[in-house]
Amino acid sequence: MGKIIKLLGIVVGAVIALFIVAVVAVALFFDPNDYKDQIVTAVNEATGRELTLEGDLELALFPRIAIALGPATISNAPGFGAEPFARIETARLQLELFPLLARRVEVGRAELRGLALNLARDARGANNWQDLAGADAAPATEAAPAAEPAGAAEAISLDVGAIEIADAAVSWTDAAAGTRWQLDRFNLSAANFGPGVVFPLAIDFALAGAEVAVEVEARMQAALDIAGNRYRLEDLEVGIAGEGAAWPGGSGDVTLRSALFDVDLDGETVAIEQLALDVLGLAISGDVTGSNIVSNLALRGTIEIAEFNPIALLERFDAAIETADPAVLRSATVRAALVHDARQSMLDDLELTLDDSRMTGRAGLQGETLSFDIAIDSIDVDRYLPPAEEGEASQDEGSLDEVDLPLDALRSLSANGQLAIAAAKFMGLSLADARFALTAANGTLRLTPQANLYGGSYGGAIGIVVGQDSARIDLEQNLDGVDMLALGRDFLGSEMVSGTGRVRLDLVGNGANLGDVRRGLDGDVAFSLTDGAWQGMDLWYELRRARAVLDGNPAPAREGPRETAFSEVSATGVIEDAVLVNRDLRAALPFMQVTGSGSANLITDALDFDLTARFIDGPAIQADPAMASLAGAELPFTVGGTLTAPSVRPDFGAVLRSRVQSELQERQTEVEQEVEERVEERTDELRERLQDRVRGLFNR
Repeated sequence: MGKIIKLLGIVVGAVIALFIVAVVAVALFFDPNDYKDQIVTAVNEATGRELTLEGDLELALFPRIAIALGPATISNAPGFGAEPFARIETARLQLELFPLLARRVEVGRAELRGLALNLARDARGANNWQDLAGADAAPATEAAPAAEPAGAAEAISLDVGAIEIADAAVSWTDAAAGTRWQLDRFNLSAANFGPGVVFPLAIDFALAGAEVAVEVEARMQAALDIAGNRYRLEDLEVGIAGEGAAWPGGSGDVTLRSALFDVDLDGETVAIEQLALDVLGLAISGDVTGSNIVSNLALRGTIEIAEFNPIALLERFDAAIETADPAVLRSATVRAALVHDARQSMLDDLELTLDDSRMTGRAGLQGETLSFDIAIDSIDVDRYLPPAEEGEASQDEGSLDEVDLPLDALRSLSANGQLAIAAAKFMGLSLADARFALTAANGTLRLTPQANLYGGSYGGAIGIVVGQDSARIDLEQNLDGVDMLALGRDFLGSEMVSGTGRVRLDLVGNGANLGDVRRGLDGDVAFSLTDGAWQGMDLWYELRRARAVLDGNPAPAREGPRETAFSEVSATGVIEDAVLVNRDLRAALPFMQVTGSGSANLITDALDFDLTARFIDGPAIQADPAMASLAGAELPFTVGGTLTAPSVRPDFGAVLRSRVQSELQERQTEVEQEVEERVEERTDELRERLQDRVRGLFNR
């Protein structure tokens, strides 16, 4: 046995010695430059391209295999110009010799410098590398070689001491799309990696297009399991500096960091931990896990955006906006759970703060439909509207008329959701427990709002049908039991009318913005007010003062508050081109009943009413002797001015004319009665005389 072992040792030693001698001999007597012509010819036959080897070829086999190539170029495909398809300055590869015997590939160093690669596609869609596969590829129907039985050979192990790519450049010219991109200064370095080994990896490059240019620096610790098709990056740091017309704001930096980026392509999973992205003034962080990343991507994770300035963000996109309150859109934060799969892309458990408002709920896409269920604690919408034009509204209120309808967005919108607001201000109105349900599809939208409003309720529906360059808006609005004094104070800026109100609107308008819609409103309206007063105008005093002036007497002293109380006011009307026309106004006041008709311009607030008041006999009118005589009389008067500053003009002359006419009629009646009485008396006298004469004749 010992002799056998000794013999095997001698044989193995001889083989190794022979191998070393052969390697040394090849290194000493073999010159690869002698075969440059054969290499050039082989490449030409295989690809049809011209290979130019400008530098020397180097080959060393001991103590390690080393292959080196000097400057070299390969020609472009026919029709793509004279510029080379690819060029390198130097390429070098070192392999450890003895590990190859154990089926281990140990790369001492792999180096590529000065690569210039020109990729292109012509106007017909053909590219300049598709011919490099050669014309002799096996047909698709050719049987593949039988697979090697499992266990017949061990997997080859790969270890690399260092890889370096320096000063590489790649250009991409697409004649079909009319675009060109240039990758320059590409550098990659990695050291001491192999299966299951974590190694440092650095990548730098510059990329430029027609309207944007970026410079990228990336550093990380990587682990590559090529056999298991799994790739892991730890302590990832990427810095991007961009500029150009297509870069938001013209220039800026982006930083990406992640503690772990792990991709398992065979298992179709991905995990991103402690992601931190700084971009456009946003600090975004989160964690994401994914499954079925190749076949049917599904993602779960969290996302958080630290406090940022929305105005500054919009300005980066050249989308600066003006608001009625310049202090809004200055602070926002976002926190949510991310859910994405084939059915949906949603933000669940959403928490968003905007200035003084806090929003919670969920929002996203279910298929192609926007789905949302959002709750807001409080928000003043008027602060976010465009600034009011001079003289149009107060400085701290926006002009709703200036809001353009987003026709394209509305036309393509598909939505189903609801918004709940605990407290809101909109168009000066204060709403509580408001809810807005929205459905939208195929250019047709329906919004059904409801809310508590000044002690009463608000509800109805808003329908929108989007046309080519405008939209039709149908408004069904209902107010019930509303405190009109508080509503008028907030909505009109005037405490004009008090009482409990009920309003019914059924209107339609067309336009490209809300101002156009308001100016073209048509439809029906009905309202009633009970137990209230018209503030700022004392109709009873104005009537007494006008009567005093007419009678040549001094004006009476004002008594009580400057208001006109009523038990009920009601009217219906038709609106055409934002002008309300009324035919049945009725009002019940303590001293008169009012009926009449007129119009109100909803754009200018101008009033034009012709009314008739019938004075009611009672304590109110009997308290003033000058007015007591008017009990039962009818007084015509007109109402002009505006809703906020009305003017009342009673026509007492008509009352006097009516009274004179009435007195004349009474006097005429009295005269006629006196004449009739005289005629009757004279007739009686004549009758008696005639009777006396007749009796005298018979008595003779």
